[in-house]
Formats: sequence, structure tokens, C-alpha cells
Amino acid sequence: MIMLKKNFKYSLVFIPILLILIFSTCLNKSLANTVKIIKSIENEIITNLDIKKEYNYLIALNSNLKDLDVADSYKIAEESLIREIIKLNEIKKFLDIQKLENNKLIEHIILDIIKKLNLSSRSEFIDYLEKYDLKISEVEKKILIEVLWNQLIAIKFKKKLNINEEKLLLKIKNEGLQNDKSVMYDLSEIVFQAKNKEEYLIKIAEIKSSISKIGFENTANKFSISDSAKLGGSVGKINQNQLSQSILKALSLINENEFTEPVNIGNSFIILQINEKKIIQKQIDKNLILKSMKEAEEKKQLQNYSRIYFNKVKINTRINEY
Repeated sequence: MIMLKKNFKYSLVFIPILLILIFSTCLNKSLANTVKIIKSIENEIITNLDIKKEYNYLIALNSNLKDLDVADSYKIAEESLIREIIKLNEIKKFLDIQKLENNKLIEHIILDIIKKLNLSSRSEFIDYLEKYDLKISEVEKKILIEVLWNQLIAIKFKKKLNINEEKLLLKIKNEGLQNDKSVMYDLSEIVFQAKNKEEYLIKIAEIKSSISKIGFENTANKFSISDSAKLGGSVGKINQNQLSQSILKALSLINENEFTEPVNIGNSFIILQINEKKIIQKQIDKNLILKSMKEAEEKKQLQNYSRIYFNKVKINTRINEY
């Protein structure tokens, strides 16, 4: 009986300590989930939890982002979210976001992502996303915004495209693109802009230093203004006949896993890395080659218009920091 009382006495002492530990744990979790407004874009706010969500999305698509400094990673996520909100606000002025919800292109992009992540099915992708506290519907919405943005750019600038078919036909003839062999590149890119020569040299030095320290993919995440930055700069497989002479010349000077010097592409500069280079057999069909080249040139010009238009919209967007 005495032993029982003694144990009971110690248990009474332990209970308050246990309660304190439980309270402290709950408090820490509560503080971790405290909502803080970081920025506002027009009338829409961005919180720390929104940035955390975007960070999860980015590392789900490109796990190499984890290798970056945490502050850098969250800055990338913040900038990505700002771009998305600006694009969405502009899209809503011209297009109905509900119309493409079940678009086949979105499903095609999802399948490409599943392939790049070495997953086997949509259900496996859904399970994969759950590890990052993401739903597939959230990913589909983000893809939808990019699809609609590209559609908006096409509507606004399609008539301004300048495709010189005679020049492309001459390229097919002079470069022997109708031969039975061609080069297929798997490329990654870093696209950047500079206002003057001094800024250009500073950015090149920063980018090259970053590549040597954290690799090409993470540097693309950090510095590239292209939408491919979300995927570590990956632009996928491109046939040589879809590339300009200046880019082909730059690529001819490097090997796999090396990167080019910057190449001027309109109002921007591009650095390319060869991930893989293959000699492939191809159909000897001038019309198919011409069609592929026209599509590539159209895409390049629209991407250039997209960057110009986005920068213009961003300048006229009210962004407040808290």
C-alpha cells in the first residue's frame, strides 16, 4: 500500500510534465502552420503556405531542387508562383479557364511527366504526388494555366509570325537534311536576359559559377526565365533540323554533358547542355522535314513573344511585399 502511494505520488508529478510536452508539441505544429502573407499580386495574396505548396510541386517534378540552399529553393518557388498568378490574371481577361479542363493536351503533358519520373501509370503518379502533399487536380490546373497562356500568346501574335519557307527549303538542300541519317539531341536550357554588356558579363559569370557548384539543372531552376526552369531546364528531344544555324554551330563545339556559350535568341540569350546525342534514321520526305522546321520556328518565335508579353504584363502588375 505504501509502494502504491509512492508510485501514485510520482505519477502525479509526471502528468504535468507530460501535459507540458504535449502542449509544446502542439504549439510547435501550430507555429509551423502559421499563415503569413508574403506578397500580394493585385488582389490575390501569397502566403508562406502557398510558397511551401509550390516548393513541393517543383521538387515533385525535379527532385534536384532539394540540393539547393533552402532559401534559394523557396525563392524559386515564390517566383514561380508569382509568374503563375500573373499569367492566370491575364488569361482571365481574354479566355474562359473552364473550357480546357478536360483538354487532351493536358493529359498528354501528364503522361510526359509520368514518363520523365520513370513511373508506370497515372495511379502510380497519384500515389507519388501524395508524398508531396499534392493532388493530381492541382497539377492539372497548373498545366492548364500554361496551356491557356500559350493559347493566348498564339491568338495575340500568330499573325506577326514570320516564317521564311524559301530559307528553310534552302537549309534542307544545303545541309543535306534529306539524307537517311540525322542527329537527335536531348537538350536542357538556361534562358536569361541582360540590359547591357556589363549585366550580360555578370550574369554569364554567375551562371557558369553556379553550374560548376550545383550543376546545370539546379542552375536552370535558379536563373532561367524560361518555363522549362521548373523541369531543371529540360526541353527534351529535338531533331537537328528544328534548330537554328547559330544553335547548331554552338552545339557542334561541345560533347554530351557539356554546355554551350550563350547564343543570342532575339531579346534573350540561351545556354544549352547536351544530355544525349544520337544518330538516327529518318524518312526522306522533304515535306515532312519542312513541316517540322516550320513548327519549330513558329514555336521559337511564339516563345520570344511570350517572354516579351509576360514582362510587359508584369511591369503593369501591382506587386506588394509584406
